[in-house]
Amino acid sequence: MTITTAEYNSRKLAFLRKHEDWTVETSPMNEYGQYHKTYACTDGAIFTEINEPAYETVEIETEVKGVKIRIKQEVKLFRTEGWSTDDATSITCYEKF
Repeated sequence: MTITTAEYNSRKLAFLRKHEDWTVETSPMNEYGQYHKTYACTDGAIFTEINEPAYETVEIETEVKGVKIRIKQEVKLFRTEGWSTDDATSITCYEKF
């Protein structure tokens, strides 16, 4: 499920507040720019996160001096996906890279 970055951060923070005492481990970045974060709580709960660049091709139509023009461009985004032991449903958000 894709949600806003604000909603993603709110859900992650609510999880961490619920389980209180936690530590985070961050993996090294791989050759694709991807890395993982594991938020481990002392009560055994875990929030897992995958962060990586994501590329999307967007196409827009605009008008210049009465002439309609289509523009197609690749856009680089930063994708964050997370899930937890409380809710295994994956949540994803995107930010401008």
